[in-house]
Amino acid sequence: MKNNRIGRFGLVLILTGFLILVVNLQLAKAQTEPEPNVPALPQSQDEKAKVPAVDSDENLRRAIQAAGGSEELIIVNLEDYLKRYPQSARRLEIEEEIYKLAIKIRDRDRTITYAEKQLERNPAGIELLTTIVSTLRARKATGDMTRALDYAERLVKQFESLIQSSRKPGRLSAAQWQEQKDQGRASVYLVRGRVLAAIGQLEKAKSDLRKSFELMPLADAALALSEVAENQQRRDDALNYALQAFVITLAGDAEGGEVKELRQRLSSLYSGKNNNENGLGDLVLQAYDKYTRERDERLARLEGPSSNSGLDDVLKFKLPRPDGSILDLAALRGKVVVMNFWATWCGPCRTELPLFQKAIEKYQSDSDVAFLAVSTDADREFVEPYLRQNKHKLPVVFAENIDGFFNVSAIPTTIILDRRGKVSYRMRGFNPNEDFTAQLSGWIEAAKKK
Repeated sequence: MKNNRIGRFGLVLILTGFLILVVNLQLAKAQTEPEPNVPALPQSQDEKAKVPAVDSDENLRRAIQAAGGSEELIIVNLEDYLKRYPQSARRLEIEEEIYKLAIKIRDRDRTITYAEKQLERNPAGIELLTTIVSTLRARKATGDMTRALDYAERLVKQFESLIQSSRKPGRLSAAQWQEQKDQGRASVYLVRGRVLAAIGQLEKAKSDLRKSFELMPLADAALALSEVAENQQRRDDALNYALQAFVITLAGDAEGGEVKELRQRLSSLYSGKNNNENGLGDLVLQAYDKYTRERDERLARLEGPSSNSGLDDVLKFKLPRPDGSILDLAALRGKVVVMNFWATWCGPCRTELPLFQKAIEKYQSDSDVAFLAVSTDADREFVEPYLRQNKHKLPVVFAENIDGFFNVSAIPTTIILDRRGKVSYRMRGFNPNEDFTAQLSGWIEAAKKK
């Protein structure tokens, strides 16, 4: 099984995170242990058995260290720790860590269990609701789809409520704020639409998926609409939405396997209607040109003035840092440059950033490689507090139109430039089934040879 172990740095991160939770250890001990110099009354064996053991940072550290770096065993040991110390003051934090590890190792049962525990404390958790719905859809045990629909309904309701109560951040234009809201709404209606399609409520699914696609032309929504249309024998709609999914994905520089699968679907639908592929190429070009033109017009409305506007060489870009200083990418000419595009509100980014940091640590003595954590946050005021809260030590810069230069349409996205400043590798999204740090190292080494 992949990703079944973490390296030394990853283990240190976990241990450090837990030790932060025990800053008030002495106070906790004072509340659970007898006052000094006051003799405790003798206890019978039965009475001793009823007295809960006192948990401590040392016991917690031993539980983690005993796992030997295995993430599966860390989870097992932490669960055993909570059984031994059910009243632990660290229980909430430990359950959150188990939840994160369960996602990482694809343990669907625990992911659902611990997400639901957190939802009891945070009923409006958008990210938690999204994770539960997607995990239930993937697990497909008895009753899972019914539960997934219940959570998806709750997700849409919570997000719509959040949108209504939220105020526009000061530094965003009205167009940028509307874009963010549309992106979020498109995502939650896509989530619910997929569940409805999976349980056969195709008309309701079509309504949600169309709403999603109208709010924001996402390839996943177009593909889901194509599948629903095919199930309903609406072949023209199935072909049209497959065409949209293909050109949107192609314009976003997605991975080859993803493009290939959509290409095969498009070919099958088109050939099924026309008996051959004659004319398909022209249709694709027309759709591609239309989509990219509309996308560029939308982005032009959103983008404010940028010092990097009109540049045709990435190494001419100048990117601001959170401290106000400017990074001139010309200084990185001749190096392999690894850029990770992320945002504070992006759930997968939160999982990927610590792994990106591990890669930075691995190459810290290699002067031929430079790393940039490129924040795409519209409201930059959230970035520094987020970095402090999560104790990230990352070379952060703000996108300042470099995401538009590379046509970054989804995050996280990782782009590696070779020594000439040309794209050597690009990956969109985060795949929890792969070892990101190991893959990234392989791509870096390949770029260094170019």
